[in-house]
Amino acid sequence: MATIKRKQLVNMNQHYRRFSLDYFLACQQKLGVEQIELWCGASHFMLDHEGYGDVTGLRAKLRNYGVKVVTVTAPSIAYQYQYASQEPDHLEYSFRYFSNAIHLAVELGADRVVVNSGWGYVDEDEEKMWNRSRDHLHRLCKVAEGEGVFLAMESLRDDESNLVNNLESTGRMFKEINHPNLKVMVDNIATGAAGESLDDWFQAFGKNLIHMHFLDGDPWLHNIWGDGNTSLAEQISTMNKYNFDGYLVQEVADEHYFTDPFAADKLNFRVLERFIEDWPIRSS
Repeated sequence: MATIKRKQLVNMNQHYRRFSLDYFLACQQKLGVEQIELWCGASHFMLDHEGYGDVTGLRAKLRNYGVKVVTVTAPSIAYQYQYASQEPDHLEYSFRYFSNAIHLAVELGADRVVVNSGWGYVDEDEEKMWNRSRDHLHRLCKVAEGEGVFLAMESLRDDESNLVNNLESTGRMFKEINHPNLKVMVDNIATGAAGESLDDWFQAFGKNLIHMHFLDGDPWLHNIWGDGNTSLAEQISTMNKYNFDGYLVQEVADEHYFTDPFAADKLNFRVLERFIEDWPIRSS
């Protein structure tokens, strides 16, 4: 049977946004989950263009619950910061915001930050918005290089971005930026919505594909495993074919999971634990 390793599984706090960070961490401790991707929503941990919250306090919480941050994501797209802002002041605020996410990752001992292309206005010139996104990401790559952090760029659905929203545009952006600290990640909701397979992405990017948001899509929704129509065994088989050992982040993000995220996690990991080679997750 296709298998994955304990060290690859990572949970995310986005679907706990209506609960405290302590509640989220306590739930991960009960599940036996030791690694998280920190979603910097203000209700859990504040991040903006001027700085970020109390890292010392956050580290203490993480130690108390036996949880480690391995990757950081800074909310964008529907928020006040994004990568292709047309207004110069807004673009500069965004640069400082995403730079702070990189600095935060370093302080927490994480080696990667999730990024995307952002979006441009529908009524503006396509090349202008593309170049703006590319140049912004290249600036951030230089910040990441100085901090020893990788930027993992995901594609988005075409209703989320008119820039990088499929394999072809991801490849173009990756080649044009051409920086060693820029890597690629799969969000299998976005790739599924684009009709693309995991095999397509491994063939295109090989070892530069280092990270995944790994969910059961339909393919549009960010479902827990068992609630969508993605073949988990097939996905894992493809990863093993290419010797993928990166993180598999459970980015549960649809609102019907927000009222009882712990119940969703238990169901999610109950499905996943059948494929974990070296660790049966506690799902009760």
